[in-house]
Amino acid sequence: MKARGHSEPAHPLDDARLEAVARLVRRARRGDRAAFDGLVERHLAATWKAVWRIVRSREDAEDVVQDVFVTAWQRLGDLEDPRRFSGWLARIATTRALNHVERAEQRLRRAAQSLDAPDGSGREPVARLVSPAPSPLRALERDELLRRLAACLDELPGAWRAVLALREHDGLAYDEIARRLDLALGTVRSRLARARLALRDCLAEDSAR
Repeated sequence: MKARGHSEPAHPLDDARLEAVARLVRRARRGDRAAFDGLVERHLAATWKAVWRIVRSREDAEDVVQDVFVTAWQRLGDLEDPRRFSGWLARIATTRALNHVERAEQRLRRAAQSLDAPDGSGREPVARLVSPAPSPLRALERDELLRRLAACLDELPGAWRAVLALREHDGLAYDEIARRLDLALGTVRSRLARARLALRDCLAEDSAR
């Protein structure tokens, strides 16, 4: 029986992993590129998945992931506790992915507005922006429900997808999502509710066709 007021001790293996990461961070701070390569190797898969769930494009995800690790290398000195590198990197990844989606949406809006120009300029940029590469999920997954779900996810704003992914895929609590995305708790709840409602409506509409 655990005594009240005392948290359960960390698992030795978890503690060992944290310390191994911390050692790499300390070496990387001293300019050891091999140590930073070790950090990249440990976190590449998780970072790629986190970014892709927001940007929904393999090519874009690869660009954003590169930006994430460049940023991490440049800002290692800002990390107060080397043992918290993984969570710190995840926040950078989420922020960079959301910024990428926001910039893409801004470009799309500007290109769409240019269609109103008398000379029709901007038609080529619009065609390029609205024809993204096929989603890896659609290319690999043959199940009809997952195909429809992927299509509906693509229609959600990037900010909604980020909250939904952190809650439904990563299983984070609302307050942790708020900290990671630097949002008010009420904003997290609102975006999550709107994302779920939009998904439900999208799937229902697709089924009715």
